[in-house]
Parts: sequence; C-alpha cells; structure tokens
Amino acid sequence: MIFWNLIHGCHRKSEGCAHCFVFARDEENGIDTNVVRKTASFYSPLERNRKGDWKIPSGSMLMTCFSSDFFIEEMDVWRNEAWQMMQMREDLTFYMITKRPERIRFCLPPYWEKIKARIFVGCTMENQQRADERLMLFNATPLVHREIIVEPMLTPINFHGTLSGIEKITVGGETGRGARPCRYEWILDLRRQCQEAGVGFYFMQTGGNFYKEGKNYRLPRSIQLAQAAKANINLPSYSAD
Repeated sequence: MIFWNLIHGCHRKSEGCAHCFVFARDEENGIDTNVVRKTASFYSPLERNRKGDWKIPSGSMLMTCFSSDFFIEEMDVWRNEAWQMMQMREDLTFYMITKRPERIRFCLPPYWEKIKARIFVGCTMENQQRADERLMLFNATPLVHREIIVEPMLTPINFHGTLSGIEKITVGGETGRGARPCRYEWILDLRRQCQEAGVGFYFMQTGGNFYKEGKNYRLPRSIQLAQAAKANINLPSYSAD
C-alpha cells in the first residue's frame, strides 16, 4: 500500500485518540497537530516521471490521509480537488480511516456513483460507547466498502449482530507510551461475532500492554505485529456488494 498524506493535522475526537502517534511525533518535532494543512504530497497521484508515466503505478491502493482524517472539517475546502484526482486516476483504489462517520454522506462528490467501487473506508470504534454511536451512522452511508477499525481496542465490544454491510473488522491493542491494556478474550469474542456474521477479521497487533490467560505481556512495538500473526486467528473478507 502506498501512503498519500495529502493533508496533515487533526483534532482528538474520542478516547482512542489519547495516545495518538501523530500527536506524539509532532510534539517531539515542535509541531502543532491541531493546525490542519495541505502537504507537498497533495497532488502526488497526478505526478508523472520523465517518460510521462504515472509515478504511482496503475493498480496501487493509496492509504489516504494516514496522518489526518479525510472527513475532518478543515478538509472541506480541499476535498473536491482530492475527489477529482481520485476520479481521474480510475486505475487506483483509495483507503481511508475516519472517526467522523456523521460527516461522510455530506462530503461525497456528485459523481460518487462513478468512483464508489474504488473507495474503501474504515471507521474507528475503539470501545462500546463509540461502537454504539458510530456503527449506525457508518452503515447509513452509501459506501460500497466498509471496514470497522477496533484499534486501539480499549474495552470488550458487542456489535449486537448489526454487522450487515461490513466487509472486515481489524483489531489491535494500543502501542506507544502509556499503552492501555488489551485482553485476548476481547479479541476472540470479536472474532466470534465476525465468524457468525460472515465478516472478515484481522488481528493486526497485540499492542504494548497485552493480557492473555491471566498474564500481562509488555511487548515492544517491533514484535507486536508478529505476535498477533502467530495467533493465526484471521478470517477471510467477503464482499459486501
């Protein structure tokens, strides 16, 4: 996956943002993360090399706005340009994660029907409260590809069998300083819900403060993905079309 950070900067939205790596990294570099701005990469999907070929090759998926939120309010003045680039690059797909599902419907372009099959959106729901608030809003959007991001997973979550239209759930514990605990039994229960609903499941990482079978594991970031992979509990994704 290729990163397209067309803007940088965000605002903390809910509990999962408390230890956001973007805020932490910006603080180390004396940057105010709350100032949302365009980056030098804004037009990168349209850049060509000396031969006239696209620098971003056909068939690529772009991780869009990884250090911000594509649906944040400040993006309103630039979003039409971004949608137009996505329309022009009909050979690419785009993946974005948001904590603002209430804004999605109002931010879609008039030609949404032409590009919607190439847009993948993940919505973060880090605890039961946010799942209860956001899932209904997320499911009400006219998206083709919906994914739930339970990362960092801060509490057990019950989706109450309302996963119709969701392609996959990605789950992981919190990383970085002050990582809050994530328990393996929460992850297994979420997997059960996915299996019963025919939804894909991806255990991405353990996080740095992981509990399994009553034991607490303090894991460095370097092995958190590998430890999750060793669990071998992922489930395949199915199209929600």
